[in-house]
Amino acid sequence: ILSKGITQGKYEGKLAIDDMPYMALVSTAGTDSVITDSANSMSAYTTGHKSCVGALGVYCARNNDSLAHPRVENITSLAKRLSSIAVGIVTTSELSDATPAAMVAHTRKRSDMQSIVRMLFEARPEVALGGGGAQFLPKELGGVRDDGVDFVEQFKSQGYAYAGTASGLKTLAADGSVRRMLGIFHPKDIDGALDRKYLHKGTALTLPDQPDLVDETKAALDVLSRSENGFMLMVESARIDKYSHSLDWERAVYDTIMLD
Repeated sequence: ILSKGITQGKYEGKLAIDDMPYMALVSTAGTDSVITDSANSMSAYTTGHKSCVGALGVYCARNNDSLAHPRVENITSLAKRLSSIAVGIVTTSELSDATPAAMVAHTRKRSDMQSIVRMLFEARPEVALGGGGAQFLPKELGGVRDDGVDFVEQFKSQGYAYAGTASGLKTLAADGSVRRMLGIFHPKDIDGALDRKYLHKGTALTLPDQPDLVDETKAALDVLSRSENGFMLMVESARIDKYSHSLDWERAVYDTIMLD
């Protein structure tokens, strides 16, 4: 219906996924299994190297320490090292989850979320928007961190503007002086479109001011477009995958529409 509307001029300037002019096919199977997972498949995208199931930005070795496997440079490091362009990460999952983590992380275990948050901080992407606030905060502040570090404050100390709500995100994005932005809108995953917009289930009632993927992407583009050297942006509609795990097709479809 949307494609038909485009040809009739009804949706002028608004392309659906199927109307995009280019498509790329990428092989992302792991080195140890024909069934891949989000970690090593996204790692294949962001490093150009295949890895094993559960791994991010590493060659899988026999090291007992999951953080001690041989590292592979990822696209965020490459972009900053060669071109100094701005980097943006947008997701509806936890920012330390596999797909956004693959932009910055080097670990054999995607479950090393506390370490991944530290790697995100060390990588300094100009924009990082998603959920997963518990991984950024120490236990005394309601988080889960064992090291006692408040990484929200750490980001702020490096000049990042911080948003914790959709309305706050919109305000920051409109501020022309903002060049670095961290947005965390949920302790875990941001609620899906069906729950937030229609059913008001999940945590949508207790956290009513969550952005959706469209809000996040628009805000990221506003901030990243202020970079003099250009930018790259990764956008993930994460809950399509998560709802599909539980065969929750209604919620998966609504988040697919949101991505479109």
